[in-house]
Amino acid sequence: MNWHELSANWDNMVVGLQSRFPRLDRSRLADPPRDSRALTRHIADMHELTVEEARDALQDFMHREDLARRATELSSQ
Repeated sequence: MNWHELSANWDNMVVGLQSRFPRLDRSRLADPPRDSRALTRHIADMHELTVEEARDALQDFMHREDLARRATELSSQ
């Protein structure tokens, strides 16, 4: 999953993001951030992580979401 896919499906993804990153400020995430760097900085700030740690955690989240989507697609065939 890339940033375009995440932001295009924001309403569904923000629920998963909130689950993975419970300290996110939901009011600041009503709309998708302008880019992944903005979301990464927000994750870092709210979870006392470095930007690099937050970037890795966000990439891991997106990878897991992509795998889950693919598994669902395969099981429905």
